[in-house]
Amino acid sequence: MPRTDETYNARVVRFAAQASALAARSRLVSNLRGLAFGVAAVAGLFAAFGSRHALAGGIAAVGAVAFLLLVAWHARVIEAEDDARRWERVNRDALARASGEWRKLPEDGRRFRDAKHAYAEDLDVFGPASLFQRLSVAHTRFGQQALARYLRGPAEPAEIRLRQEAAQALAPELDTRQRLEALALAVVEPSVPPGYATSEDEGKPKKGRPLRAPPDPEPLLSWAESNPQLSGQPLLVGLSWLLPPLTLAGVVGAWVFGLPAFVWAAPLLVQMALNFRTRMPALEVFNAVSSTEGAFLRYGAMLELIEQIDVPSKLITSMQKQLMAGERRPSQSMKEFRTKVGWFDLRHNGLIHPVANALFMWDVHCVLALEKWQKRAGKATRGWFRALGEVEALSSLAGLSHDEPDYAFAEIIEDDAVFEAVGLGHPLIDDPLRVVNDVTLPAPGTALLVTGSNMSGKSTLLRSMGLATAMALAGAPICATRLRLARFSVCTSIRIADSLGSGVSHFYAELGKLKAVLDATSGGPPVLFLLDEILHGTNSRERQIGARWMIAELLSRGAMGAVSTHDMGLAKLPDQMMAQVTLVHFRENVQDGKMSFDFKLRPGPVTAGNALRLMRSVGLEVPLEQ
Repeated sequence: MPRTDETYNARVVRFAAQASALAARSRLVSNLRGLAFGVAAVAGLFAAFGSRHALAGGIAAVGAVAFLLLVAWHARVIEAEDDARRWERVNRDALARASGEWRKLPEDGRRFRDAKHAYAEDLDVFGPASLFQRLSVAHTRFGQQALARYLRGPAEPAEIRLRQEAAQALAPELDTRQRLEALALAVVEPSVPPGYATSEDEGKPKKGRPLRAPPDPEPLLSWAESNPQLSGQPLLVGLSWLLPPLTLAGVVGAWVFGLPAFVWAAPLLVQMALNFRTRMPALEVFNAVSSTEGAFLRYGAMLELIEQIDVPSKLITSMQKQLMAGERRPSQSMKEFRTKVGWFDLRHNGLIHPVANALFMWDVHCVLALEKWQKRAGKATRGWFRALGEVEALSSLAGLSHDEPDYAFAEIIEDDAVFEAVGLGHPLIDDPLRVVNDVTLPAPGTALLVTGSNMSGKSTLLRSMGLATAMALAGAPICATRLRLARFSVCTSIRIADSLGSGVSHFYAELGKLKAVLDATSGGPPVLFLLDEILHGTNSRERQIGARWMIAELLSRGAMGAVSTHDMGLAKLPDQMMAQVTLVHFRENVQDGKMSFDFKLRPGPVTAGNALRLMRSVGLEVPLEQ
């Protein structure tokens, strides 16, 4: 079986070749279209001013028909080319994720960053080189929001298992998942995305081209969920159907039979008054449907694909049943919406629209038609988009499972608090560099005290534990051979940021994070705490007193977790705490004056540090002995 990156590379080559062939065909059809137009125009001139009117007229007619047919054909070729380029981009992105180049992908979820979140900043969940960037194949606003929601907090155990089942079912459905992603790209960028060419630039975003946010259909959804304004007025509805025929009949009567102008002027004036009275509701509806109509309609193909997904997943089957609970499928309702909005597009024609609106009450009839759709389907539309977002998020989890077959799905324990990981690694460290370790926290009120020299892997271990927990409780596969854990509330203090602007020092910022960790133990799921170099911003004596108290307080409240430190004194804990705390360490190897790390976790405390040797390694000739 070919490796995943080989599969994606082959698909990149295939779709790039298709796109190039279609681009060549597009240029040919464009030239033929220009030729046909030229023939029709020249023949038309000969028909008008030459001697052989019939022959020239026939050639002009053939040229005009050929031109129209070529225009239609060209549109289909352009659409096919754009589709092939989207498929190429999808596979280039997939190849980047499978080959360790995922940090170059444009969508990193930075807009979901929250400095006050319990763990997201410390664990690099959002932003550059983040878990979101590694995972996400979601391009719509709803899909990205759903995936962000998955990663920001634990779901209920039953929901986690449903997501795991769905991700496992979707993982082998490569064509289905990539078709969904390609259709999502068509929503975000109808043609080839700016800053994202295809075979010519190796899939790298061009500098200086900002990533565009996904279109927001909220104005249209708000209108769809609101109450109709015109269809609830029976007199207005009746007059809108009665007056235009009377006006037209009066015009014909005045022209053919010489009837007085009053017979058509009176109903026309009433129509114009009604048009004036309804101008604001009509404008509100027009603005709602026209501002997002293009993107809204492009969601229809995604919804149709979701309707047709056939995988053994209770979660996806449940969403499909909800989608198709109405009298029409969402994809059918979207097609109906397209037709009705098409009538309203006449407002863009400044010459024809005023006449049509005056004679036929055009805007009123368009609003009534859209309100008919609104009453039948409007309240369900937000649910369609939520379902679409859920499937995009699940597809992201499935993609990771497909690309990382050695990743496991966690076993969620409901009757006890436990964290047992075998072969635990950091998912954002690429496989050749990743080192895995076994980690066990057997019961509430237990912890690891991780000691070790600088750069030995202490912080990476804490982040590995946190990311594994966040991913497992989102329903995603995790970077471990096996993981059993409870539904934890993850709380971290790893990356501390001071703020000169607000007058918050590094130490005071850490105190705020530690207070938040302690507060989290007052209710809700059991807390998994991950504290890196606890209280390292103060002197050794006070650090040891404060750190021991903090660890003891967390353990007494039933929390469990890991604390890292390079302070050897902190490893000397009171006997009553040693029964609950397991000492482990990382160490370095020094050979021929060179330092190296194997990042393997070992039992017991570390026996020496490496700060002085690191100083010497950069040219600071500090003595190793005093």
